[in-house]
Amino acid sequence: MLLRISLIVAIVAGIATFVVSHVQVGGRIRGLETDLASTQTQLAASQEAEAKAKAEAKQEKTRADNLDRELAQTKELLEAQTARANTQQARADRNEAELEKTRTDLTEANRNLAAWRALGIPVELVRERLDQLVRAREEIKTLTAENRILFAKLTQTENRLRVYEGDKETPPEMQLTRHGKVLAVDSQWDFVVLDIGRNEGAVERGELLVNRDGKLVAKVRLTKVEDTRSVANILPEWKQAEVQVGDQVLR
Repeated sequence: MLLRISLIVAIVAGIATFVVSHVQVGGRIRGLETDLASTQTQLAASQEAEAKAKAEAKQEKTRADNLDRELAQTKELLEAQTARANTQQARADRNEAELEKTRTDLTEANRNLAAWRALGIPVELVRERLDQLVRAREEIKTLTAENRILFAKLTQTENRLRVYEGDKETPPEMQLTRHGKVLAVDSQWDFVVLDIGRNEGAVERGELLVNRDGKLVAKVRLTKVEDTRSVANILPEWKQAEVQVGDQVLR
């Protein structure tokens, strides 16, 4: 009898334990379902907010890109307007300078005209004399150029005459307008090509010193002279070092 009672008590206790466990599990399941629903709601809200944020970010990026393009176009327009303004200012400055020069020339012309009138000379005669002065200046330039050519020819003739007379050791005088440079060197035959010629006052058989960094390299004698260049032989007794392209030649 006691055993049966114990068995019944155990059964009842087990049933009670099962009921209690079932109730607790049910409550927990309902709690989890509630949490799941809340989490799903928050997730949906978060996804919606994220999508909204992405859309807004895309719109802001598009707006920023448009602003960048507008800014670049504005900068280009500003640079173009600035360059145009600078050009206009430079033109205005030139016009102002030309206007000032014209005013000065006009004042000088009026002063000269008043002086001529004070001397009782007609304007037509003044103009004629000015034209004569201009023509005289042009003639002087022409005669100067012709004299330079004649001087070069005379020097060449004197050089040839010295050769015929046996005076080969006396180099002719040269009046160079500038120093020259070595354009080419032939080390086998010891001659060089120079960038000066008849236009610079070079004459045949004229002698020049070859200089490099302030030091004497050699001495050359012109054997052929053209308008803008010359050919010269290197004098062996004056050769201190090998002549190089770019070396300077001078009197």
